[in-house]
Amino acid sequence: MRVLYTDYTDEAKLKELAEKHSVPGFNYCLIKNGVAGMTRAYGVQNVETGKPYEPSTIIEAASLTKTLFACLVMRLVDRGVLTLDEPIAALAPDVQVSQDERIQTITARQVLSHGTGLPNWDKKPYLKFLFDPGTSYSYSGEGYYYLQKIVDVITGKEFCDHYRDEFLKPLGMTNSYPVWEEAMTRIEANQHRKAEGMWPLRMEMDLAGNAPEPNAAWSLYSGAEDYAKYMLEILNEHGHLSESSFQEMTSPQNKAAEGVYWGLGWGIPAKDKNVIWHWGDDGGYRSLTVMDLVTKDGACIFCNSDGGTDLCIEFLEILTDGGFWPEVADFIAHAE
Repeated sequence: MRVLYTDYTDEAKLKELAEKHSVPGFNYCLIKNGVAGMTRAYGVQNVETGKPYEPSTIIEAASLTKTLFACLVMRLVDRGVLTLDEPIAALAPDVQVSQDERIQTITARQVLSHGTGLPNWDKKPYLKFLFDPGTSYSYSGEGYYYLQKIVDVITGKEFCDHYRDEFLKPLGMTNSYPVWEEAMTRIEANQHRKAEGMWPLRMEMDLAGNAPEPNAAWSLYSGAEDYAKYMLEILNEHGHLSESSFQEMTSPQNKAAEGVYWGLGWGIPAKDKNVIWHWGDDGGYRSLTVMDLVTKDGACIFCNSDGGTDLCIEFLEILTDGGFWPEVADFIAHAE
């Protein structure tokens, strides 16, 4: 896959995309041959105040959180803290999420490739299995959250500190947050939903429900300017992983759907297995990232509307020569 532009500033086309998909604002960054271009922004953060969307504007990155967690886990594998294929339950027996004995067989590889059989979200500690671990694919935030809690125990270090020390500080991601905090709301865009209009910014940590923050499956807050720095870490430095771990992370591990495989933390289109991608979806916040590990080209887009996924797909069809976007779009439409 090639990114076709070193920069993209067609204001008329950006306006057309935003209006077509009801997206008030978004930012995006393009990468060519391992070099990031200028982060661009279009539209507004808030339709009531008209506050402009900026390159530094952030949203709930949602499932893009998983891509950093996968890299963290692979670093821990390299350090000998855990392995991909030993059952993880025995590493932290006090972490209880299911009464089903099959929980004792789940491995880190199955978690990162969505092969655990656990649901996306449900009530803990009574999670019910959809299939035997390692026999199929089903997108599971619960699997990531389970492994996160185990990593907390075996490292003696909490999720947020891992993210700050492994990624945010060394990569200069100064406008990204592993969990909600009030300071970030100064640069956070409001989310907009077509049927409900604009939502007010959330002004507290989300501890309710079955997916509380902090959460390896969804609680990162970021935007195109900062997330592109992480993309360069993957493209140029292979995540500071051993070559064997990098190859494991970016190679097909599970068949997710027709035309889509899953690696360890990343989607991989069947039509181009040099490409890794992921998306974020949390209601009125939508994002999408893609990278080619051979050409070192990539792009990321962060939108503040539930129309953002469609905008991202159409925009990436313009920005890249990837022929796999229909399969990716279909997968996303049925993934959760």
